[in-house]
Amino acid sequence: MGTGINTERLILLARLCYSPMGIEALEDLLTGDKPSDEKAGEFVRNLIEMGHMGALEHWYTTFAVEGYSRISSQQNDRHRLLKMFKDHGVVYMNDPEQGSPFTSQLQQSQRYVKEDNFRYVTPPSFARHPEFLRKYEKLQEEVLELQREGLSLGLPAEDVRFALTNATETRFVITTNARQLRHMFNLRCCQRAQWEIRQMFTKLLDEYKRIAPNIFYRAGASCDDLGYCPEGKMSCGRAPTLEALQKAYKNERERARTS
Repeated sequence: MGTGINTERLILLARLCYSPMGIEALEDLLTGDKPSDEKAGEFVRNLIEMGHMGALEHWYTTFAVEGYSRISSQQNDRHRLLKMFKDHGVVYMNDPEQGSPFTSQLQQSQRYVKEDNFRYVTPPSFARHPEFLRKYEKLQEEVLELQREGLSLGLPAEDVRFALTNATETRFVITTNARQLRHMFNLRCCQRAQWEIRQMFTKLLDEYKRIAPNIFYRAGASCDDLGYCPEGKMSCGRAPTLEALQKAYKNERERARTS
């Protein structure tokens, strides 16, 4: 990852919303030296603090992942798929932020790529139970042998793959914009996220904060980004919930009214 160009300047396009400037002036913002990169970064952070996140949709990125299981790729796919419409008014059944038409995913196919020497992921928790770990590893070895046997018999790879487990390693590529990626960080860096996908997105967050520190200013789990937990009763307790803050605000208003 990385580029010699300060791509964060793309977000300066949002100045079009606040000034009568023409298109040529916008081009000068992107390619010139005014404002400075430091001032441009300050502008980006101010947009984030104001909640003007639409500007971040102009910053696209692509990243590739390997060494993770099919389970992690299935969770990632949820960010791409939009649910069915609730009615003809184009109202989504789910929160529209959960899925995005601006997120694309490519994944290595188990139908066309023969898994006769596949790698698999082992959850760290298995190490606490050596006998269970041994059985798990034995199962994966048996699946591998079954794959090889099926392929040697001339069975279609798309049929032999039925024996593969969710532990099988996969490779995939995701393209998305900064707004949606920040939302993915909100969900996947959370302490309540599944350990594997949390590990993946924690590493991605470190990398994106390195290459675009202003665009990913304050990015991370919802509590890091928003300052509260949107999980309600399912909160881990790391930050106050939105309901708790609303209740405290209501109580404070009531005290002020009666004092």
